[in-house]
Parts: sequence; C-alpha cells; structure tokens
Amino acid sequence: MAESLRDALLGRALRRAERRADLAQNRLRNAIDSLPEGVVFLDSEGRYVLWNKQYAEIYHRSADLFEPGIKLEDTLRVGIARGDYPDAIGREAEWLRDRLKMLDNPGRRHEQWLADGRCIMIEERRTADGGTIGLRVDITDLKKREESFRLLFQNNPVAMYLYDIEHQAVIATNQAAADYYGYTPEQLRGMRAETLFLPAEWDEARVALAASSVSPDRVWKQRRADGAPIESVIFCRQLLRDDRLITLVSMFDVTERRRAEAKIKHMASHDELTGLANRPHFRDALTDHLARGGSCAVLIIDLDHFKAVNDTLGHSIGDRLLAAAADRIRHTLPAEALVARLGGDEFAVILPVDQLRDATAPADRIIHEIAAPFPIEGHSLSIGATIGIAMAPYNSVDAETLVQYADLALYKAKHSGRGSWARFEPGMDVAVQTRRKLEADLRGAVERGELVVHYQPLIHLDSNEIVGCEALLRWEHPERGLVQPSEFIPVAEEIGMIGVIGQHVLQTACRDAARWPSHVTVAVNLSPLQFRSSDVLQLTVNALAASGLDPARLELEITEAVLMERSDEVLATMKSLRALGVGISMDDFGTGYSSLSYLRNYPFSKIKIDRSFVQDLDSRPASQAIVKAIIGLGATLGMKVTAEGIEQPEILDYLRREGCDQGQGFLFALPVRVEDLVFDAEPARRSATG
Repeated sequence: MAESLRDALLGRALRRAERRADLAQNRLRNAIDSLPEGVVFLDSEGRYVLWNKQYAEIYHRSADLFEPGIKLEDTLRVGIARGDYPDAIGREAEWLRDRLKMLDNPGRRHEQWLADGRCIMIEERRTADGGTIGLRVDITDLKKREESFRLLFQNNPVAMYLYDIEHQAVIATNQAAADYYGYTPEQLRGMRAETLFLPAEWDEARVALAASSVSPDRVWKQRRADGAPIESVIFCRQLLRDDRLITLVSMFDVTERRRAEAKIKHMASHDELTGLANRPHFRDALTDHLARGGSCAVLIIDLDHFKAVNDTLGHSIGDRLLAAAADRIRHTLPAEALVARLGGDEFAVILPVDQLRDATAPADRIIHEIAAPFPIEGHSLSIGATIGIAMAPYNSVDAETLVQYADLALYKAKHSGRGSWARFEPGMDVAVQTRRKLEADLRGAVERGELVVHYQPLIHLDSNEIVGCEALLRWEHPERGLVQPSEFIPVAEEIGMIGVIGQHVLQTACRDAARWPSHVTVAVNLSPLQFRSSDVLQLTVNALAASGLDPARLELEITEAVLMERSDEVLATMKSLRALGVGISMDDFGTGYSSLSYLRNYPFSKIKIDRSFVQDLDSRPASQAIVKAIIGLGATLGMKVTAEGIEQPEILDYLRREGCDQGQGFLFALPVRVEDLVFDAEPARRSATG
C-alpha cells in the first residue's frame, strides 16, 4: 500500500513537472515568437530543438523539413539540392563545408543570399550545454540601400571617400576622388588621409574629420599626387559600418573659384591694361602709409606726346605703348615702390624715401628710360616723361593734398620744358591755378563766342590787289583781353580741344569767304595734331557744303610736322583735297629738315616763305640767297610763292624784283575782324620809292 501511494505521488509530481515544462516551453515559444528576428536553438549535435515562426517564415521554402531532432546540415543539403542558396550553385560541397565550419565556430556574422533575392544576416552563439542559438535577420532592404549607396558613391561625379576614424585612412573611394587627387582608386584605398592635406592643415583636419564637423565656409589646402596644390571645400557625414563609425567625405575643388576671386579682387585694385595699382588702390596705400607716419615721395608722371601716337596709330598700338611704358617705370624703381596708373597716360609712384635727393635720382632714371624709343609693331615710337614730385611729411601728411602738390609740380615741369622733373614749392599753386583757370575758360570759349577769326590780307605783288586772306584765330577773353594763339593753341592741343577749335575756324572762314569777291581766297592753318586726329577731308567737305564756297577759293596751310608720320594716309588725304580743288600750302618753308623732299612727294599748290628769312633780307646775305632759291624753286615746280612778315618797303621791293607772287605782313595790314576787312589795292601801293 505504501508503494502504491508513493507511485501515485511520484506520478502526480511527474505530471506536474511535465505540465510545468510544457508551460515553460510554451512561454519560451511565445516569447521568441514575439521577436522580430528569426531565432533557432540547436543541440550539441546540430539538431533542431526550437525555432520561432519568424525563422520559419524566413526559410519558408524549407519549413516542411523542420522537425525536432532533424540536423541543420540535412536541411542545408536539401536546400542546396532545391536551389534555395544561389551562392552554392556550382560549388555545392565547398559552400556546405564553409557553412558547417561557421556553425562549428560561431561568433561571427555572415550573410546568406536566398533564391528569392532576399539577404539574411546570420549570427550564432554557443550555449552552456554545447548547443547553438542562432539569430536570423532579413537585411534585404538594408542591402538594397547599401547597393544604392554604393552605386551612388561609385558613380557620383562628386569626389568622395570613406574615412576610417580609428586608423585615419581612406577605406573606400570613388573614381571621382581618385581623379581629384591624381591617384588610381587602388592607390587611394588604404592611404593615410594625412597624405592628402598640406602638413600645416592636417592636425585641424584630423579633428574635423573625426567629429564630422567641417565648416562649409572653410577652404582646405590639399595636394594632388604630383604635388600641385588644390583648395577644397569639404562636407562630412558620419556613418555606422560594421559596428564602427566612419566618415563620408565629399570634396569640391574651389581652386579656380579662389583664383577667380583673387583675380576679381586684384582687378578691383589694379589697372587691367598695365597690371599696376589703380587710382583707388594708390589713394588707399598712400593714406595708409602716411597714417603709419611714413615718409615718402609722391611722383606724378605724365607721358609726353603719347596722345599724338595714340591718335595717329590707333588705340591698339597706344595700349601696347602704355603697357611697355608701365613696365619700364616698374622695373626702373626699387621693389618697395608702389607704381599706379591713374588713368590715360598718367602714372603715380609712392617712393618710401626720406630726402628729396633719394627721389630725384629715380625720377631721372624714369625720364631716361622712357626717352628711349619703343619698338612696337614695326614702329619706333619716341615719347617722353615729365614728373612732378611732392614730399611727405615736408610738403604735407595728407594724401589728397600731397597728390595735388605733386600734380602742381608736374604742371611746372611741363611748362619749364618737357622731359624734366620739378618738385613742389610753396607758392607754386598760384601759377598752376592760373593755368588751370585758362584751361577751364578755354573749354567754354567756343560756346561763349570768345574765339574770333581775324583775317590778314594776302597781296598779289604785281597787281597790288588783295587776292586772299589768312584766317587767324584770336581769343577775346573777358578778363585777359586779346589772347594770342601762341598762348592758347598749345593748351588746346593738350586738353583735346584743338579738333573743336579747328572745326570752328574752318567753318567760320568758309562762311565769311563766301561773301567776299569771287577772286579772293581764304587760307586756314591746320595744326599737326588736328590733321592727324580728325577726318580733315570730311570736315572740309562739310564746311564747303555748308557755306557754298568754291573749293578753289580755299587753301589749307600745313607744316612739315604733319608729314612726319602716317605718310601714306596723309598723302591720300592731300590728294583727295586737291581733287576737290582745294589748295594746299607748305607753311614755314625752309625751317624743317626735309622740306625739299616733301615738295617732290606731296601735291602742294603753294610755298610760304617763313618770316624769319623775310625779315632778315636787308641784313643777311644768306637769307637773300635762300629766299631767291625758294622763289626760283616755286617757279620751276609751278607753285605760287608767298612771303610772310613783310614789314619794310625795301623788303617789298626786293621780293617784287625777285618775282615773288604774293606777300603779307604789317606793311600791308594788320589782322582785322571780318567786318573791318576792305578789299581794295591801297595797302599794296607802298614801296621804298613811294
């Protein structure tokens, strides 16, 4: 009886234990079924013990094989035969061996691709009883994202590499990054990132890459495989890969942009043509130098005769001449000097010196260098330089005032004789201001009607008749009175007014002459600069058309200086004028160097003997010989001859005896306004005998 009771109690205990075991197993199953990952338990022989439904869903093609006690190896063999594992196809035995080896040595994660395109991440661990617990995660979406990232990374035109924070090395790179640095992708992978940066940049770059906190405004100095510098903007993003942080680094080359920015900055402060500092840069540099208490000389340099070259040969050659002159100035001065182009043909220099003598020697060198001919496009161009100097702190410590004083000194140098320098002296500004006022007054003189044409008669020495008049310009200034051409014509040429004034004289002379007797001509002087810088032919045609004057009654007087450059163009213009019927006179004949050759080569209709020979006729036999020769030359060439500056009856008689055609001078009449001009023979009747 006792044994029956013991057996009954033991049976109940066993049933309770079984119920508790079943309950625990159900609880365990429910627990693992709630996990999002697939879980499997294997015994020490690799046989299935327990698995959750996620595991069965992952391997749904093999789920019919899962039974407690079935070996995992057997299910793998069936799966291989069914083609469940595409990586095993063609290498079935090897694949199974590798998989079982992983099972025998658990602890590493590995990936398993299934026939339906899914990728399963497998991680397995040993249990205390020698069994195995396995975790299965469907990472198909993750792998797709990784593949998308890989394709985007590899094929991206933006230079990218993955940076290993721990080892400070490049672990992956795209082709764009390889090209960016000038390496192959194989060379770049595994390279320490330090190699890609300049040494001075690396410490800061290492910290920034590790923290993935690179400012997009920061420009990093890096280097290519060939050592060439590149400037980069870098963007970083931190990623988690294989349980470790890495940094995705993207680079953008801003070298050209930085060069462009530097060029723009340079252009903002420098003259494009010469590369010298421009006016604002010069002003700022001088202000800064003076603010620091520095002493210096300011040189203002003006190129002499540049405008004539520019007007004669064109702006292209003029620009090349300016650039060449700038180079000579720059290379003449010490490195610490700042050379600037203020505009046009005006340059300025800040020369850090203490004494005037330290500035005058460089000024002399500049004048000497600029005086040497410039060989440009087959031309040998001769210009000069005139310089004004002001000293700081002796003259002023204000930048604007110092420049103004140097400019005043330049004016003094110009009017003392070009190709020289002058320094500013107290009181100098009074004379220069007077000159500047003259310039300002001249600019408005035409509009105010202050420039008046006077006329001096030309007398036919045989008939004693007035056969022509020379147009002579006078400036009737409201304060200065009558200003002679010798005072204001050079000023007009310097400030670019000669074209406007010359056109005014030509139009006025043609309009006045149209009302004179039909046999009376009018002669108009053309400045060499006017002839070279304006369309003389068109201006003449316009003046004749507007006045109705017969072209045969117009004579244009030019000097040898007109013929010294652009000879082909001058010859063509002269021939066109002669074809119109306009006469052309060689003025001041005998005072130049090549007058005889010009008479042979150019279509002149008249020769005017310079007054310097005429007025010496009674005292210098040489002058008599020259005048006699010119009169004979005119007769031989079929050109009329006019003698200027006749003031004495004896000289008039001599010219008549030698056969001179025409004459003009104070002996006959002074230049007068058009309304005071009287056309009769009375002025020509005076002579030594009557």
